Amino acid sequence: MQQFIQLLCLFYLLCTIFRSKMKATFIPALLSLVVCAEAAISCLKVGATATATWTNSDGKTCNFTGTVGSNFGSNSAGSGDYSCNGRCGAGCSGAALGNAYTQDCFSHDICSYFENASGGASDPNCGDAFNAAVDDTLFGAASCGQTNPSNAVSKPTASPVCS
Repeated sequence: MQQFIQLLCLFYLLCTIFRSKMKATFIPALLSLVVCAEAAISCLKVGATATATWTNSDGKTCNFTGTVGSNFGSNSAGSGDYSCNGRCGAGCSGAALGNAYTQDCFSHDICSYFENASGGASDPNCGDAFNAAVDDTLFGAASCGQTNPSNAVSKPTASPVCS
């Protein structure tokens, strides 16, 4: 359903632009894009339990249930900042447009942590999760912004289930 809404929004945006041949439609078209992007964003609350889902390079669907805003520190390769899981941006203090906590950013963070991801969209395990989080990162602060937690590092005791 979410993809259907995104396609309708994109169709509306394109029709708006082309119908008037770009005459005074940039602002309304941009606003419709923002509204449509926000319609596709699922906010999460810091401290809540959420389930991250991604498809790994073997084509298996992986799931991990954890706490939004949890602090895993760095991954097993010793890289990354997983101090605010679910925040759209690196850790609690990395570059971001506000402090949005969303489902897609949570899935990307958890995937990246367990799969030692790098390369953004080109990562074989987490590239799709990265792409899904792009609109959340750009537009999520408007409706999903929160105060970052200050949690001590606590490595997860469970692992994702992939099948």
